[in-house]
Order: sequence, then structure tokens, then C-alpha cells
Amino acid sequence: MYKLLFSIKIISYIIFIFALCIKLTLSSDNNLKEANILFDKGEYLESVNLASENLSIESYIFRARTLAIYGHFLLDGEEALKVFKQAKELAFLALDIDIFDDNAHVEAAHTMGRYSQLIGIVSALKEGYAEKISFHLDEAIKINANNVSAQISKGTWHAEIVDKAGFMANILYGATSDQAREHYENALNLDKENIGFLFEISYGLYLLDSKEDRVKAKILLSKVIEAEPKNHLDELYIEKAKNLIKEL
Repeated sequence: MYKLLFSIKIISYIIFIFALCIKLTLSSDNNLKEANILFDKGEYLESVNLASENLSIESYIFRARTLAIYGHFLLDGEEALKVFKQAKELAFLALDIDIFDDNAHVEAAHTMGRYSQLIGIVSALKEGYAEKISFHLDEAIKINANNVSAQISKGTWHAEIVDKAGFMANILYGATSDQAREHYENALNLDKENIGFLFEISYGLYLLDSKEDRVKAKILLSKVIEAEPKNHLDELYIEKAKNLIKEL
């Protein structure tokens, strides 16, 4: 009888722990869903704070991406640099959880890329960011060639170095205009509708600066401007597109 009661208690305890784990998982998932809703509204810091209650790899990736976006679009100077550093730390915490997660590699590159753009591409090249960013983008594409963000980011990696280093870009870093275009085509074959993707490709083509590239950039920017925004970030991209198209 004692053994039976003891067994029942053990089983009850196991069921309780199992139910608690399910409850915590559901709660964490709900936090991320709510964080995404806040993100769509443009409440970026609030979304990061809510997502921080979840310690999953998805949460680290979400927070890294959101902070990089927040810093790039809404901050300047030292404030932005500080946020980019925080975003980078979160991306690398995601990689600590899973080194084979393509999105974690993308965000490692994304956060360093935004930091590089702010300090200036020439300074970033001197500090070795070109190699670091390239490594993570190559890893992401190796893991998942259909990662659109990775394809676009690697295209822009080529485009920005070509823009600053000219004919030395290939000699020093292996960066070429043709490789940039190839990555952009790969991305467009995967997604021709996303407003942010279309703008980032347009910006890269603008940097490449050939007549054909500028024509294509203008077509893509026109599509962005005419699109219906799905969230606050789309609205920010549309405004950037209106400004960039004036320079083409």
C-alpha cells in the first residue's frame, strides 16, 4: 500500500512538472507573438523588453534584429553604436545556443553591418569587419541557401566594398559587382514582394552605379513606393525609397 501511494505521488509530481513545462513554453511563445505585434506597430524597445522574458534562440535572434533596425532607422551617433553593440551580443548569444542556425549568423552579420555603415565603410574595412561579416553570411548561405536576408546582405557586402575600394575590392576582399548582382537575383527569385527586401536590393544596385543597375533600382523603388505597408517598418522603408529614387 505504501509503495502504491509513493508511486502515485511520483507520477503526480511528474505530471505536474510536465504541465508546468508546457505552460512555460506556451507563455514564452505568447511573449514572442506579442513582441512581434509590438514590432509591427513600431514599438521596438517595448517589443525587445517583452521578448527578453523568453530565453530561446528565437528570442535572441528577434531582439538582435529589432535593435539593429531600431538603431539604424531611429538613432544616430553614439546612441546607435551602443544599440548595435547590444544587438551584436544578442546575436552571438543565439550562436552560442546553435552554431548551425542560419538566422543567427545573419543577425551577427546584420548587427556588425549596421555598425560598419555608421562608422564608415573605410573605417570598418580597417577594423576587419569585412572578413567577419563575410564569414557569417557565407555560413548562413551554406546552411540555408534560401535565406533571403543572407543573399541580400552578401550582395550588399560586395556592393559596398566595390563602391569604396573600386578595382582593389576584388584584389583585397574578393568583392565584385557581378557577385553582388548574383546574390540580388537569388534573393528576387525567392521573394519579389517584401518591401524591405526590395529596398535593400535597390540600395545595393544604386551603389553599383552602372546604367543598368540604376534602371533596375528605380523599377524596384517604384514598386516599393506603390506598395501597401504591412507594418511600421514597411512605412520607414517606403519613406527611404522616396528619398533614394530622387538620386537615380
